[in-house]
Amino acid sequence: MKRNIALILALSVLLTGVFTACKKKEETGKTEKESVTAETAGGLNDSDTEIDFVEVDVTDENGETVTDENGKAKKEEVPVVITRNKKTGKLEAHRIDNEGNTKKETVPYKDPDDDNKGNKEKTTKKKKTTKPTKPTSMKTTGGEKPTQPESSTKQTSGVPTTNSTGTPVSFNDTDVQRVKKILEVPYLYKASYENAQGVPISIATHAALWMAEKDGLQPSTFASGTIVLGLFKYFGQTVVNFKSKCNDAGNSNINYNASNGTFVVSDFEVNDHSVTINKIEDLGNNYFKVTGNVSGGGKSQVIAILQKNKLDLSLGFSVKALKWS
Repeated sequence: MKRNIALILALSVLLTGVFTACKKKEETGKTEKESVTAETAGGLNDSDTEIDFVEVDVTDENGETVTDENGKAKKEEVPVVITRNKKTGKLEAHRIDNEGNTKKETVPYKDPDDDNKGNKEKTTKKKKTTKPTKPTSMKTTGGEKPTQPESSTKQTSGVPTTNSTGTPVSFNDTDVQRVKKILEVPYLYKASYENAQGVPISIATHAALWMAEKDGLQPSTFASGTIVLGLFKYFGQTVVNFKSKCNDAGNSNINYNASNGTFVVSDFEVNDHSVTINKIEDLGNNYFKVTGNVSGGGKSQVIAILQKNKLDLSLGFSVKALKWS
């Protein structure tokens, strides 16, 4: 889906309100404690909870639909939280308001697993056989063609776990290098997690620094939305409570200043481990399971669940789950 700079900037503003202020904690100099069940962000921690974009009518301050010169409703893409209704089993899309909170009202959203889900209007026409939704091809800047194979296996529910199995596939060298860089974020091996648990704050601090450096930023003081959006793009979901818990992670290279709502980045981090990818599996719905050997950090293997990235095409993928051993 095509996105412009205005949409990305708007999203950074929307997401800044999701989090609360936090108390500063000085670095102790001790190594971070490794844990497979590390402290995770609370809130949007359901495996069926995702954030996506949908197209809606533009409305004015009175809630009236805005039309163009031809009388057609103007459209805009807005971020929404996608959840599965536990009673009906249907996916629902809830808009995120200007404070970063989820609204109660739903907006139309089509469930790719069922032609009748997602608030689709009822029809008296003969029901057609359900067909898998065709994945959206990725386009990158600089004339680069899509490199990831389109997912061919249909995944029916939620985000796959690291125990999932799929169809073996191959990535070309460009995508292999992209995945390597994503998994070689310094200290990323400090925690394992499944998507249902939420993203551990400890590794989120390292991902935040890596994303800032990747985007060409220099150590400085940043508006909270800049850091939050970087995390949103890396993980493909909100790292809930990041501002309120980032300092407690004990990473002295990044701290949140509650008095003015900014992040202070004092330094970036040096790569301390390497990953050699040896197996990639297609899990359906553009999810992929990547297995690789690890050198450094006291680890020997990593299993990652990745999804094609909707917000950062140069990144290529977002990280949905990690298992280090």
